[in-house]
Amino acid sequence: MKNLLLLVFLVGMVGCREKALSPEELQPLVGKWRLSAVQPAGKNEWEYVTQSGQYQFEIRYDGVILDQNGLPACCAPKYLSVNGKRFTIVPKESLPTNPQCALVSCLACDTWALDLQADTLTLASCQGSGRNRFIRL
Repeated sequence: MKNLLLLVFLVGMVGCREKALSPEELQPLVGKWRLSAVQPAGKNEWEYVTQSGQYQFEIRYDGVILDQNGLPACCAPKYLSVNGKRFTIVPKESLPTNPQCALVSCLACDTWALDLQADTLTLASCQGSGRNRFIRL
C-alpha cells in the first residue's frame, strides 16, 4: 500500500513539473530586434513607432539580453517565458559592466513573456504594462 501511494505521489509530482524551455528551443529568439510598435496598457490598438530613436536589443545564444551597444541591458529579466515555457537566463560567458545601469532604477519584472511569430516578437515585460512589438534586424 505504501509503495502504491509513493508511486502515485511521484507520478503526480512529475506531472506538476514546470514546463521549461530548452536552449535549443531558445534559438529562434536569438538575434537583434528593433521596436516597431507599442500597445499601451488597457488599449487594444497598436501604435507604430517612427524610425527616429527606435529601441533595439539582442537576445544572445544563452538568453542574455544585450542593449544596442552589445552591453548587458539594464533591468534585464531573469527568465524568459515563451508559449508557457520558462527559460532561466544563465550567462555562459562573462559580461562587461554597463555604466548606464548605474543611472537607472529598475522595477522588479523578473520574467519577459515573449510570443514569436515568424520575424515578429511580441514582448510583455510586466503584468499590466502593455506590450511591445519588435521585428528582427
